[in-house]
This record gives sequence, C-alpha cells and structure tokens, in this order.
Amino acid sequence: MWTTSHFPAAMRSLNVSTRAKAIEIANQLLEQGQLDQQRIVVKSVDEARRWARCGRADNDVLANQTRPFA
Repeated sequence: MWTTSHFPAAMRSLNVSTRAKAIEIANQLLEQGQLDQQRIVVKSVDEARRWARCGRADNDVLANQTRPFA
C-alpha cells in the first residue's frame, strides 16, 4: 500500500491532489491483485491525470456560470 509520504517515483511530478488520487487508485488496483505493480502505477497516474482534467473543466464551467455579465 502506498501513502502520501511513500509513493512510486513516477508520481513525484504530479501535484498534491492529483498524486493523492493516483495513490487512491493504485491502492484499489493493488487490492484487486489483477495487475503487476508497474502497470498499476502507470494506470493510476493516467487515471488521476484524467480525473484532474475533468475536475478542472467542471470547475471552470461552474465559475463561468456564476460570473455576472459585462
């Protein structure tokens, strides 16, 4: 199991929230035991990046909706 203080080197470049999501995903995949650790890390980083992009996009849409018209 990985933690926010003990995680694979491939997750170092992720920002804190994206890394936390990657760790969460990686630990879930690890528990399932269907993939080797290298594939788990790659998949969790990809999924966390996708999660971060979608989350930011959703926040941008909401922010644009609440702005007053000029």
